[in-house]
Amino acid sequence: MLLDSSVRGGRATAGDLAGRAVLLVLLSPSFWEVHDVPWDEPGAECTDSFWPGDEELNAALDEWAIEWIPSSELRTFIDEHFHDLESDHVLRDRGL
Repeated sequence: MLLDSSVRGGRATAGDLAGRAVLLVLLSPSFWEVHDVPWDEPGAECTDSFWPGDEELNAALDEWAIEWIPSSELRTFIDEHFHDLESDHVLRDRGL
């Protein structure tokens, strides 16, 4: 799955991230930062990982079966689930 935006968010429904809010942020043309936090524990400590934008990340995305939210809801999604991140900063720096 090729990602069509520099920031994506949603809920993982399978795999080791099932039941977690997931936020992907493009750091460079081929490098992603992945944040995840329990869906039903907004503000819980966030887990961060870094992925090259290649087959390994695509396989993980398929495994996690993320239900992506519309880009118009990203600001609210970040504010609700990722209290350590500033949605304005995340979105503005990527032209969103």
